[in-house]
Amino acid sequence: MPAHTASEYTWKDFWGANASVLVVSAIVLIMIIAVFVVDRRWKKIQTKLEKVTGMMNESYAFSLNLVRHFMPSFKVAKYQFRGMRPKKMTASVEFENLGLDLKSGKRVLNGVTGRFEAGKMCAIMGPSGAGKTTFMNVLCGK
Repeated sequence: MPAHTASEYTWKDFWGANASVLVVSAIVLIMIIAVFVVDRRWKKIQTKLEKVTGMMNESYAFSLNLVRHFMPSFKVAKYQFRGMRPKKMTASVEFENLGLDLKSGKRVLNGVTGRFEAGKMCAIMGPSGAGKTTFMNVLCGK
């Protein structure tokens, strides 16, 4: 770059000499604006959540007072809704051709097949001596 006096220094020379500083300054400015926008949105969301939580607390207190007013002798258990929780892991049990041969060679269970589905109630019924306990012991691996 040729040597210039102060009066000969042009904008083109300035931009050429300081381009990297100007680019970095622009990037920093864009990042500051992005952080500012995200911060404003975050504050707006938090304000809405605070209002909703306050309304929930007020409605809970109102319902307790209502119950106490109409039924003064009624005890209200302390309970606070903690939100929705995901379901816990479940398991289904399926078995096919389950059987048991005793040491004497006698076959007690033969070809028992079934399925216990998670979340469903199941009953094993039969008269005394039908093999309900034996079936459960075999199913559990005893």
